[in-house]
Amino acid sequence: MENTAVKARHQVCIDLLNSAVGKEIATTLQYMYFHTRFEDARYQYLSRIMREISIAEMRHIEEFSERILFLEGDVDMNPAFRTRQMTDVKEMLAFAMQLEQSTIDHYNDASRIAAENNDAVTHKMFQDIIAEEEEHLDTFRTELQNMTDYGEEYLALQSVAGSKHAAKSLHHHAHEE
Repeated sequence: MENTAVKARHQVCIDLLNSAVGKEIATTLQYMYFHTRFEDARYQYLSRIMREISIAEMRHIEEFSERILFLEGDVDMNPAFRTRQMTDVKEMLAFAMQLEQSTIDHYNDASRIAAENNDAVTHKMFQDIIAEEEEHLDTFRTELQNMTDYGEEYLALQSVAGSKHAAKSLHHHAHEE
């Protein structure tokens, strides 16, 4: 009888973790999309930020997946939503902020529910990842504020820096041959 109750508590946490996996996969794909758009526009700094945060989200998928397997569940590796195609930088940053805030809210609830189901490890895992998601939110908020404060000049400076880097790289490769 006890085993059935433990399995039921585990299933609640497995479901929470799988929901998180879906959010993280979708967010990873969204940020990789933003990364490639920024890279193509030569917005080197924004491109790097999106790539790094996308990789951080992939680590979250791995952590949640490992926990699911420990709880003897199966990982559902499907994105929670489809990647949205957009090209406006402010819109992209605002959407990234929405994603992070939604994730923070979701993980706060998940953390509470995990604690209510006597799963301290899953509870702490969600709390630790919330702290990272808040850092991502703060980064996106800062970049959106920079866009508001400096406008197109902010992007132009990144584009010029990207072009200079590309020119140096081409020049360097030409002399190697």
